[in-house]
Amino acid sequence: MTEVTLAVSEAAFTNLFEGVRDNFTASKSDSKDFGALTAAYNVGVRLENGTVDMRDDNTVLIKELDIVYDPLSLTLGLDIPSICVGGQCILPTPWGCAIRLPRICVFESDPDIEVPINLDGVIRSEISGSFEVVPRHESDPGRLAAMSDLDAHLAGVPDKWNFYLDPEWLDIDVIDIADTVGNILDNAVDWIVDTLFGWLPSWARDLVDAILGGLVSVVRAILDFGDDVSEWLSDLFNVSFGLFDFIVTLVADYFAKQYPLFGFEEPLPLPIPNNGLNPILIPITDVTIAVSNTEAVITADVGA
Repeated sequence: MTEVTLAVSEAAFTNLFEGVRDNFTASKSDSKDFGALTAAYNVGVRLENGTVDMRDDNTVLIKELDIVYDPLSLTLGLDIPSICVGGQCILPTPWGCAIRLPRICVFESDPDIEVPINLDGVIRSEISGSFEVVPRHESDPGRLAAMSDLDAHLAGVPDKWNFYLDPEWLDIDVIDIADTVGNILDNAVDWIVDTLFGWLPSWARDLVDAILGGLVSVVRAILDFGDDVSEWLSDLFNVSFGLFDFIVTLVADYFAKQYPLFGFEEPLPLPIPNNGLNPILIPITDVTIAVSNTEAVITADVGA
């Protein structure tokens, strides 16, 4: 049995990582009902940037991996309490009311209005984590049970040794919610008020405003905006929707199970001319990888 080693520099390792990073995409939609308020979102996620730090404890530290939300849209649905006016009796008789004023009710739909809000570029967050590089022998799902190693190689479905980044820990940091989010949501409140009540003549709008105690205040109360709009938005996505936890789980699963850093066939075809004959396949066993602060060294046994 012959043992072979292959060293991968930190620069080469970084290039491999960037290739895996750039292939990550995900999307998710969800909605929640908060009584008078419903909220639904649609998000697409990709990864950018990040630094690779190989360490002497046999781990790789990935720092400041940017999460890019593209798109990120939020739709708020509002159910305004019904308001009815009129219907009073203006001609009572001993046998009941002969004539009543017309009765008009508004805000009887559920929701009464839906407001789409574009939040692209509003939230910025990063992931950092420590990873172990794990070699894993895997069969191609397209390989049939009756196939020999040669059959699988010729059919393009060979077994492989694949190397994955298995996270020891991952942490997401919401580093910024743009100041513009306050203006975005305040403008949405104004739009809601104008849409719901803008059709009324000014005297009627003033009357409804007086009845409700301030239209803008009512809409903000339904939305449950606190003093800090950024905190409200963060709680909505993180606590109510669990979006950030979902992203961490998705990224961890992607690196650890779905997309290897690199891999090679097993058994390995020798890179020599075969003059039209079948290639020579060499078994590769007992694959290990050791990481230092300068390189990753792969060791394997070659041959039967």
